[in-house]
Amino acid sequence: MNKIFNITNGDCLAEQLKETTISGEMIICREALVAGSLQNENLDVFWKVRSEFIAENYGDTKENYYRKVVSECNKMMQIPEDSEVYLWFEDDLFCQVNMWFCLTLIPKDKNINIYRIFPKESKENQWKGFSDSDRFDLEGALTSKVLFKQKDLELGLNLWEAYQSNHQNKLKQLSEIQSDCFRFLPELIATYQNINPEVFIQNLIQKGITDFSEVFEKFRDELGIFGFGDLQVKLIYDKVFKEK
Repeated sequence: MNKIFNITNGDCLAEQLKETTISGEMIICREALVAGSLQNENLDVFWKVRSEFIAENYGDTKENYYRKVVSECNKMMQIPEDSEVYLWFEDDLFCQVNMWFCLTLIPKDKNINIYRIFPKESKENQWKGFSDSDRFDLEGALTSKVLFKQKDLELGLNLWEAYQSNHQNKLKQLSEIQSDCFRFLPELIATYQNINPEVFIQNLIQKGITDFSEVFEKFRDELGIFGFGDLQVKLIYDKVFKEK
């Protein structure tokens, strides 16, 4: 029987999956690649740059980064032959950038079947993702898994390369490619290229909204497509106040 691996974006979803009947080993992506340098002469340099950014901005240590983040990424690179991999990632920018990166880590020469697992769609807020899913929603999502064909895999790898190198024209071109494994790509890339979260927060502060919890709530309600958590928004918020 093929070995199954569930790759989740963050610990919260991994814990949710443990409460279901879904089988397989858990691998957790704990990165936040929407923020900080993505310099990448090779993976060793990449981990060093990322660990320094996380330590400086999120109050963690470089040692913890290697223990919590790099160790999980190493598991992705060591997925064995003939495995099935389920990518549990949401549609917002935060999750998508992480997913594009994870696709680069999964071996390409081991006959591994990779599937995208989509969160249920919400009419109220399409960017809620898996946050309001119960065990039955998650088990149902798995039954609707979508296989990454070669063209889908290439699209994901190219999206990561363009994002990492800040190649904006290439990103826009890629966003127009149709793929069953990626939802809302045109909207996602257009928002990323045309809306500046820092300007959004500056405008809120100029309107007298200065309390962080209120700023974060406004950001989440109006720019949920970015998928930023409180840590990412706080970085921008602090930067705006520092520059006032």
